[in-house]
Amino acid sequence: MIWIDGHEYGTAVEIAERLGSDITAARVRDWARRSADPTDPLHGHLPRYHVPGRGRGTTWYRMADAATVERTTRLSKGGPARIGSPGRPGAPS
Repeated sequence: MIWIDGHEYGTAVEIAERLGSDITAARVRDWARRSADPTDPLHGHLPRYHVPGRGRGTTWYRMADAATVERTTRLSKGGPARIGSPGRPGAPS
């Protein structure tokens, strides 16, 4: 995680680790992809910032934006329930 101008940024893996065990790096990347689609309800909510470098470079996401998208998707009624989400049962013991 890095701080730039008072905002915390992280890679998809770092963001996923901070948001909880049911969030994966692939989920963070999917939110960013959806954020770029003007027809998606998440449009503009999780921009990605790509920095060229060795190999393919690094893509950074703002932690506060990712947390907002996570909360929005967790509280939405669409899609499959995520384990441990508020108001929805967890996995059977």
